[in-house]
Amino acid sequence: MSLPFQIAKKYFFSKKKSGTYNAVTVISSISLLGYIVGTCALIIILSVFNGFENLFAKMYSNFDAELQITATHSKTFKQSDINFGAISKVSEIETSSKVLEENVLLRYNNKETIATAKAVDENYLKTIHLDTCIEAGEAIIQNGDTNFALCGEALAYQLGIDPGDQFNFLSIYAPKKGEINFVNPENAFNRDLIIPAGIFAIQPDIDGKYILVPLRFLTQLLEKENELSAIEIKLKNSNDLTKVQTKLQAILGNKFTVKTRFEQREAFYKLVKTEKLISYIIILFILIIAIFNTIGTLYLLVMEKTREIKILHSMGLTASKIANIFAWQSLFIAAVGGFIGLVLGFIICYAQQYFGFIKINPSSPIAYPIQFAIADAFIVLFTIIILGLLTAIYPWLKAKKIALKLN
Repeated sequence: MSLPFQIAKKYFFSKKKSGTYNAVTVISSISLLGYIVGTCALIIILSVFNGFENLFAKMYSNFDAELQITATHSKTFKQSDINFGAISKVSEIETSSKVLEENVLLRYNNKETIATAKAVDENYLKTIHLDTCIEAGEAIIQNGDTNFALCGEALAYQLGIDPGDQFNFLSIYAPKKGEINFVNPENAFNRDLIIPAGIFAIQPDIDGKYILVPLRFLTQLLEKENELSAIEIKLKNSNDLTKVQTKLQAILGNKFTVKTRFEQREAFYKLVKTEKLISYIIILFILIIAIFNTIGTLYLLVMEKTREIKILHSMGLTASKIANIFAWQSLFIAAVGGFIGLVLGFIICYAQQYFGFIKINPSSPIAYPIQFAIADAFIVLFTIIILGLLTAIYPWLKAKKIALKLN
């Protein structure tokens, strides 16, 4: 280690001859505490956002496929426009499902509402683990020639749907192709009945919007026998996500877009990332205010060690090396405080993650989600070191100015 570093370390732990800590050491300890608390707070805040992001990702994974193929410039596309043979040859794909979405009118027990019908084929329940989200009834789309519907919880509540009621069927209305007859609006719609088999609960924005029906049911109702909105894909290994996305995009060309689960809800995940960044900036500003104490500490240290500066100068140390002592002092406080804060933050995150001491709601058994990430640890440590360097500038200049006056 360099001599300036060794002297800085000695100053940090310096005592008076009586054995008591001097004022500068006490202020240094306060500065160290500011770094510890700030680092710990940053780690916990970032980990909480990671936890919520993972929680929402798991929730949406019960409805959103790992990969989704859609038309780039239109709402739907012809099945004949896509090369299903080439897609089936991609070895990393476990299963795929054809999807058609359209807005429809639902009517049940004299109640009605607008919803989005998501029509899926028989592979859908193998592609998406919707069965874990069924609140009532069972997860079934079709059985032989019989069609079934799965309804979002909010829609089911609005219509009063009861999957156990065998005497009431769900009516689904969709506009007919061609001109609308304003004299008799009823003739402008195709109508069919379907059995509500189950109710799912995922997220409010999904539960209040979607009803799942068989693809064969909706294509007949809409008179769109050859059209699809998307193809949803499940992989054998989720780690191959980016690789398979690239492969499929190369196969399909520019007419189609291959989206990952996160890209399908890009606005939502951008919002989460933005909130995380804003929280980081807010805590960072609080930390900056707190560590201004470090600048005062180092300035007092420079003034207190004026006699030692003269001695070091007379021993042949240059003004820059003397000033480096106080730069090292600042980095020493930042590094030690940052490391202790990081360890403390990790312990708190680990305890919450595995023991769930803090609940989202006192009456709820669900623990506050939290997820420690190594990348966040490096970001926080880098931030702390940069702040340590910035706080060293003024004391460094002051010490160098004193040393230069001795020439």
